[in-house]
Amino acid sequence: MTVVPEDAIKYRQIGIPDDFVSLDETGRRYGGDIRIGDLTGDGVVDFVVYQSLGGLKPSFIGAFDLAGRPLWSLGDREFSAADEEGDGLLNTVSPDRPGPVVVADIDGDGETEVLCFFVDEGIEATSKWHLHDVRLLLLDGRTGEIKAEAQPAALRACDAYVDGEIQIPNYVHQRLIVADLGASPGSAKDIVVKVGRTVVAFDHRLEVLWTYDNPWNHYPQHSAYIPCVGDLDADGFDEIVGGHFGLDQDGSVLWEKYLGDNMDSVLVVPWDSERNQQQAILSAGGQILDHQGAKLLELGMDTVPHGQEVRCGHYHGQAAAREMVIRYNGHHTDLIVVSHGGSVRARFQVDESPNNTGLETIHWGHPGQPDLIFTPSALWNGDGERVVNFPDLPPPAGGKMGWYHCFPADVCGDEREEVILYDPYQDTVHIYTAGPFDASQYAGYSHTDRQINTRLID
Repeated sequence: MTVVPEDAIKYRQIGIPDDFVSLDETGRRYGGDIRIGDLTGDGVVDFVVYQSLGGLKPSFIGAFDLAGRPLWSLGDREFSAADEEGDGLLNTVSPDRPGPVVVADIDGDGETEVLCFFVDEGIEATSKWHLHDVRLLLLDGRTGEIKAEAQPAALRACDAYVDGEIQIPNYVHQRLIVADLGASPGSAKDIVVKVGRTVVAFDHRLEVLWTYDNPWNHYPQHSAYIPCVGDLDADGFDEIVGGHFGLDQDGSVLWEKYLGDNMDSVLVVPWDSERNQQQAILSAGGQILDHQGAKLLELGMDTVPHGQEVRCGHYHGQAAAREMVIRYNGHHTDLIVVSHGGSVRARFQVDESPNNTGLETIHWGHPGQPDLIFTPSALWNGDGERVVNFPDLPPPAGGKMGWYHCFPADVCGDEREEVILYDPYQDTVHIYTAGPFDASQYAGYSHTDRQINTRLID
């Protein structure tokens, strides 16, 4: 039986405020990388957009609401500095990757903050391959005012060089990750970031808790570009999973062992419902580990020769066991859906897109219905069938990073997730829903870990 895809409903199309939009050398308008959250406390989703010096050091950030009205901004979209690695200038541009900006209540005051790297003011020369002139800022979500800032030596020492050689793939994925490491009181949060070879943990005061240097830094024998956090040992605190390494909440090593090439993507989810704890999901070879790093399941390199991205969901109904979807052949269109027992349930190809990344699980239907799989720019079911199209979505702007990044979020407050799409090289945010907005069902936007520690790209 042939499945005819349904068209999603475009709920909103939001233009990024003109004051936050830049022009590239061709005259194309672009906003940059996006984050979401309720900045003002009114129960409605808001947006943060930022641009980065040299593509890697945030140097401008602006916030706007669901109507596209600007809330605040910080920094200079026209900032430039001499490039220490050459004779030219580094300019403020759209980020090379989704980078070090997170929206969450960090200090536990019940209000939303924006935590970000930010380049030092007034620098005249720099390199995008080090953080020697980057600080941590904690911004008030309502106003953009700086609530706290820090220049930790452990962070500013980070760079892209390992044994004198630049390791670009391992360095460019810089993502602040909210965690509970037991160091911050009450509802305040701790933070983890991996920059190149170094993992740094902070408390809510932006004070360094510990650092860890991971031994696997050279492509393709690298640890996960973006670590993941979750409670592996059911002690109430988060562990940190980098694929080849696992760390306890205090930074002590749980495991440290090489587990295969292209450890691009990791997750921590409750894979085994019979165990009262979560498990580590690794893209390299399609592996699942317990809290001590022991293998519970391994598909092998023949099945997953290059695990670019891995996601988990209930693709055959919420009552069914959790499954994996893996982009198993590097930056290509090939996906597999893997059953809880480890068998390949579906093998299929999705649409070609720039970079061929951007995989997400979407709770598209009402509670109890199967999850769907987003890959730019359509939704697929667990049998590998395209089931939802996104109408009136412009083609991506082109270039390696010019594709539609996806936030799953219940924007309409009806227990179903909407799909928020943006291309960092365009100036518009698109929100799609499965059904018309029903104001009587609106229960407000809820900011969860799926929006705080979103993957976006691996």
